[in-house]
Amino acid sequence: MSEIRVASRYAKSLFDLAGERKQLDRVMADAEAFIKICVDAHALSLMLKSPIVHLDKKWNVLSKLFSKELDPTTMAFIKIVLRKKREIILEDIFKQFIAMYNESKGILHAKVYSAVPVSEKILADIKKYLAKSNHNNVLIETEVQPELLGGFILQYNDKLVDASVSSQLRALRNQLMNNN
Repeated sequence: MSEIRVASRYAKSLFDLAGERKQLDRVMADAEAFIKICVDAHALSLMLKSPIVHLDKKWNVLSKLFSKELDPTTMAFIKIVLRKKREIILEDIFKQFIAMYNESKGILHAKVYSAVPVSEKILADIKKYLAKSNHNNVLIETEVQPELLGGFILQYNDKLVDASVSSQLRALRNQLMNNN
């Protein structure tokens, strides 16, 4: 079974448990904090994925790092994941949980890459476009990438809309090369 599928099943279990206990928002904050720390402290992520490090040591490290910060429900879930020897996909489980949470709340995260800073009017138009897909709350993050030359790239869910000048120039070059 693929890791994403397994992570999704664990995330669904955590989502259902947090929902029953009315702790969805708290567990969501825990999931975001866990992922942020794993990104910031790459050594933690490597330790979780290492087959050499014993499960007891992994649990000791995680409990020392997170026991005061994370909810007891989240900590108990992490312990179960470790006991089932699925700590390799712990980050993926939390990413899947966040996706489920966002879906349940109608939240859509999108990212816009552009050659120059995007105007508020264009961001509003993009939000309006994305809101049509039954999302009440659209959160857009922007990033300037001068190598795009112009236009933009919009990334959301598993979709990518590439309206950049560099992409159009690349397509034109390929078309000219294929005609020769």
